[in-house]
Amino acid sequence: MTLQEEEKRQAHAGNEEDAAAEDNVFKQALAGAVRAAPIILGYLPIGMAFGVLASTAGLSIYSAVAMSVFVFAGSAQLIAVGLIDTGAGIAAITITVFLVNLRHLLMSAYLAPHLRYLRPWQQALFSYEITDESFAIHSVYFRKKGRPPKAELFALNHSAHLAWIAGTLLGTWVGVRLTFDTEVFGVDYALPAMFIALLVMQIENYRHVAVAVISAGLGLWFYLSGMNQLYIILATVIAATVGALWNPGHGSGLSGAEEGGGGTGHA
Repeated sequence: MTLQEEEKRQAHAGNEEDAAAEDNVFKQALAGAVRAAPIILGYLPIGMAFGVLASTAGLSIYSAVAMSVFVFAGSAQLIAVGLIDTGAGIAAITITVFLVNLRHLLMSAYLAPHLRYLRPWQQALFSYEITDESFAIHSVYFRKKGRPPKAELFALNHSAHLAWIAGTLLGTWVGVRLTFDTEVFGVDYALPAMFIALLVMQIENYRHVAVAVISAGLGLWFYLSGMNQLYIILATVIAATVGALWNPGHGSGLSGAEEGGGGTGHA
């Protein structure tokens, strides 16, 4: 074999390896987008509702979409729009949004040990796009299967973010042109329904059910007592503490099968 033939053979082999790698990355990204399907189905109508409310509050299409691109926090954006509509100042809006999103400290603390294989800039990008819903999907995967490929990890986040932006864009377009009552169409129920579905995905045994009930009960009690947005964090911390103390691996003497039919025993 001549030198030129050898170079052609190596080049051909390299092209095949590159094509196989690209195909593998595409499959991984597609898997991430598929796993994001429940989030996308919830974000489109809720993003649309946000867009309608934003246009009603006087925000332009560009402002509403920019908020969804750079803030990307559903409940905080809805609250911010409500405050803008009432004429609240920047300081009040900023502090309120900060308090609403304090729960991200808990989510970040849980996910941090699983993200050590990412580079610093990748961790920053991941944290930028983490939401309650994507956290639920990621935490289940990390607990059951370990760490996913990077393409799959970020495809899930990007798909959810794009769905939220698309919903916002559609909602602002509709809000400018039509009178749209989100309650009449039941769009306001899409977010609670999505949270319920994500909660069910994570329940594996009786302990998980108990923690969910305790968290919901405490949250409702704190809310009816007049507590501000901190009631979410307080209820979560108390319920998680109960769940941790009720861990079969820390002396309760119950096996995963006795606890609820083969659960993993992890919170």
